[in-house]
Amino acid sequence: MKYIYKHGNQYWYQRAVPSKLSNLLGRKTLKISLKTNKVHTAIKRAKLQALEHKKMFKIAENNLNKYFKNFFNNNEFDPQKYTLTFIEDFDDLVNKLFFNKKDLINLLKNKKLNNITNISIDRILLDNGPTEEMFLSSLIDEYLEAINVLNDKKKIYSIKKSLSLLIEICGDKPIDSYNINDANSFKNYFIKTDKISTGKRNQSNLQNFFSVIFQKYLIDKKNPFAGLKWPNIIVKIGHQKFSDEELIRIKDFCVKEDSFTSCITGIMFETGCSYSEIIGLESEDVDLNKYNPFIVIRSNSIRQVKNIYKKRIIPLVGISLDKINKIYKVSKKGSLFKEYSDILELLKFKNEKKINNELKILSNGKTSISFKYSLIERLKSINCPETVICDLIGMAKRELFYGNEVTLDIKSSWLDQIKIL
Repeated sequence: MKYIYKHGNQYWYQRAVPSKLSNLLGRKTLKISLKTNKVHTAIKRAKLQALEHKKMFKIAENNLNKYFKNFFNNNEFDPQKYTLTFIEDFDDLVNKLFFNKKDLINLLKNKKLNNITNISIDRILLDNGPTEEMFLSSLIDEYLEAINVLNDKKKIYSIKKSLSLLIEICGDKPIDSYNINDANSFKNYFIKTDKISTGKRNQSNLQNFFSVIFQKYLIDKKNPFAGLKWPNIIVKIGHQKFSDEELIRIKDFCVKEDSFTSCITGIMFETGCSYSEIIGLESEDVDLNKYNPFIVIRSNSIRQVKNIYKKRIIPLVGISLDKINKIYKVSKKGSLFKEYSDILELLKFKNEKKINNELKILSNGKTSISFKYSLIERLKSINCPETVICDLIGMAKRELFYGNEVTLDIKSSWLDQIKIL
């Protein structure tokens, strides 16, 4: 809503004067009371006033010559001629409610106030904006349309994932009820999970979301996700590997269970991949040739892999090969896991959390990240070269000079030696 802002209990019109006309008109901004506290009335009045000012700017610009400069400098040009006069049009909600018992009772019912003792009377009476039933989840599609990204699947996924995380961590609430405490809870989640860079990317999505929605609905409140302070140095928490007993229990679970959780867990078991790396696989990223079956972690239509070391080929052995073989039979094209659900649904935080909860039961409170560290330790125990380990898990120190890259045969032979039987 252009040129409109709210001050106190009424809307105002404010517009900047073009710099080349500011001296002629004797001001840098034009500010006019719209004499209303109704947003729809304010929009109509602002549009009418904007047309008058547009006409004024055009007349002034067409007469920018020496004669008219002198003419204007003598204050012959009167901007007030182009200022509209409005009749006061306010909803006096307080008086209306105090003198109408029925309306007051209906308002309290509509507000659904569970704990009225903690809410001031002015908040109850004056907080009659359109956001009272506008929960965050109901505004997602409206926001995507507003920023014009409906054709950008990757951007849509990124935004929806950020908003889903916020709802998961802080709950689905009316948009104007989120505050700095929610923002800090969101930030602390990423600090505790040692994913600060990921947290910053999600914060950017949320900051833009609240900025656009607050502006659209004239919500006079500071953006809770603006200016969050992130720590520069994070002390890394040591990750634990699964014990041999835990690995056996996890493998037994994967063999006996026929579910999405057991499928993803089984694929991570012998590959050391993360949940997002597995979920991002398409059928075209799988090669089940007779001698050396493998998966490729790379960019595709589902996700982008920007880190050069994360792009890698991983041989399939043991339970990981069994699970891929089973699901590949029904997923010949597109997402490898479309049998279970839509890719945007699978990428939600709750699905990874469900897998981690199952792993915590099977082990001593460990999560899927332990698959990577277990793979490293298992390979180290049989004296596997560091370059091979780095290539398998997607870390730096891979030696690519003089063609000394680690071949699929070499990686497969090392993984075969650590299979859990």
